[in-house]
This record gives sequence, structure tokens and C-alpha cells, in this order.
Amino acid sequence: MTTSTPSFSPGLEGVPIAESALSLVEGQAGRLSYRGYSIEEITRPENTFEEIVALLYDGELPSAARIAEVEKDLQSKRGLTADQIELARLATKVTHPMFALQAAAASLGPKTNDFEPHVATAQERGMAAIARMGHLVGVIAQAYAGRPYEGPQPGETHSEMMIRMITGQKPSELHLRVMNALMILQADHSAGNASTFTSRVVTSTKSEPEAVLSSAIGALSGPAHGGANEASLRLFESMGAPEGAKPKIERMLADHYKIPGFGHRVYHVKDPRSKVIQTLAAEVIEPGSRVSELYQISLTVEEVATARLGDRGLFPNVDLFSGCVFAAIGIPTDLFTPIFAASRTLGWMANMKEQWESGNRIFRPAQIYAGPTPPRDYIPRSARA
Repeated sequence: MTTSTPSFSPGLEGVPIAESALSLVEGQAGRLSYRGYSIEEITRPENTFEEIVALLYDGELPSAARIAEVEKDLQSKRGLTADQIELARLATKVTHPMFALQAAAASLGPKTNDFEPHVATAQERGMAAIARMGHLVGVIAQAYAGRPYEGPQPGETHSEMMIRMITGQKPSELHLRVMNALMILQADHSAGNASTFTSRVVTSTKSEPEAVLSSAIGALSGPAHGGANEASLRLFESMGAPEGAKPKIERMLADHYKIPGFGHRVYHVKDPRSKVIQTLAAEVIEPGSRVSELYQISLTVEEVATARLGDRGLFPNVDLFSGCVFAAIGIPTDLFTPIFAASRTLGWMANMKEQWESGNRIFRPAQIYAGPTPPRDYIPRSARA
């Protein structure tokens, strides 16, 4: 019998890990769609996050009655216990909001650890996770700002609750529309991105949904994934005035500095999400503000880096401009990635449900061993030099 060594693909690039009907990323064409609908179409002013929850779970654009049903369902499921609120607030005192969120998400789990008999509740548990994650981000934001806890108010939509709890202010219609669009843009991005792949892997071990959620948050926290939106804005802030940005970026690129928010493993043209975010930026960023200056710096980064790197297929991704838009609606920088996590919880939970429906075979990829050839002669401790 002959055996062959499997080929190695660093980062599993090009290796299919699942079949999914949720979202499609077309990297060469620069397109993203949910259930076949383009991201440009489903981030119109009329669209809400609840509408996309229904779309990803149901597979079809929902009626007004279905959207109202999802709104009511999320509102009914977003409650947290006093202990869960206190845990989230205490964690925020000692660590980054993203790590506080990961710990708080794990605390949402039940006292049992046997999900398989309850797989039929995957959507219900997923909806509860989506609802409570938005609430938790608000709790953490209030603790981060040193404000007392003030929970959801009756009748608030998901995005409305989050903005008010995070900023302490009731959102304007424009800010609410922008928040809905940002959350929709971040809700899913195929099964292959690092955090969603993590959610699939943890689901395959038959873990509870809250363990799936906490694990995915850990994957999202890295600066090569969700954390890039924070890093981008901090880079722009470090550059001072917009007129001095160009030589600084040119120097950074000459030194082979990796620009956060620039380049993507799949997209080899400009990320379609970044285009939508730029239309939001034009609406919400106030001329003459500091955020407007930061946005001008981001445009300089795009211009210089595209000229330098575009022929290598490197262009802006979703994170280059999103920080400026978050800042324009009053979101603190350290809360950018937690909001991303609250948005992507929809994708993680929908992928969890789909993973179970696919048969849920445990992930067990092979490795290529590169160590010493066994068996090696063992040397007793007394005989070692």
C-alpha cells in the first residue's frame, strides 16, 4: 500500500471548510451578498438590523409583520441577570472591553453542558445570544465610561438600545440609520473568516451556543481580524493634521509597515463594504470636525497605499473607514470591535444552526509532521549530558 503526503495550504487558503447558503464573498468581483441579496441593496435607509436577522434565518426578505415579530422577539430575549451585569462591569474594570465581552458572553451559558438533545432550539438560543450581546456591549460601554447601569428601555430597537447605552444619548434618526447599516455590513462574511470558522469548529464539538459565541469573540479580537478598525483610527490619530499625512504614509510603506484596514485575503479589489461605509461617511461626518480630519487622513492613506500596493491586489477593506464612521456617531474607539462582535453574533449563530443541520461532523483536519523521525532512541536522565 502506498501513502501520499497531503499538500499543505498555509492558513487553509483555498480549502473549503463548509457548504453555506448564508452569504457569498466574491473576491475578484468585489461583491458580498446575504442570501443572494447584494450588500448595497440591503443597507438602504429603510433597512434595519432586525430585517437582516430575519433574512439570514428565514432565507427570504421578510414582510413588515415578520420584521415586527423579530423586533419583539429580540426585545423579549435581551434581559440579563443582575449577576451577569455585575460580572460584565467588573471585567471591564480589569481588561479591554473585548475581553470583558468574551467573559460576559460565556456567563450567558446554562448550568448544564449537553446541547445535543436541544439542537431543535438552536435558532431560539441564537436569537437570545444576538439580543443579549447587544445589551452586554451597552453594559460594558457604561462601565468603561464610569457611568451607572441603565438598561434597555421598552420599545427600543436593537440598534437604538445599543447607541443609547453606549453613548448615553438617544440617537438621532441619522445616527440610528448609520448604526443599522454598520451592523448589517458586519453581520456575516462567509463561513471561512477566522471567527465564523471558529464558531463552526466549536459547534462541531457539540458545545453550547454560548461557548460557540465566546470562542468566536476571541477569534474576532485579534488585530488581523476585527481589531483592525481600532488600529486604523489610532493610526490616523497619530498622524496629526491631514496635510502632513502623505509623507508619513509614504515613509511607513517604504519601511514595509502593514497598514491596518488595507488588504484582504479574499478581496483583490476594493472591499464592497468599504464603499458602502464611505457613503455613510459622506452623510454623517460633520465638516470641520476632528473626525472629518481623520477621514481626510484615511482618504490619503487610500490614495497613497493604492498607488503603491494596488498592483498587488491590495485595496481598502471594511476597517479602513469604519472607525471614522463609528467615531462620528459618538462610539469610543475601544468599543468598535465589541460592536462588530454584537453584529457578527448573527452570522455566528446562523452558521451554528447551519452546521448542525449539515450533520455536524467534528472538524479534524490533518497535519504535516515536520519533526524528528520516530522512533528515537530514548536516553535515560542519568545518561544525558
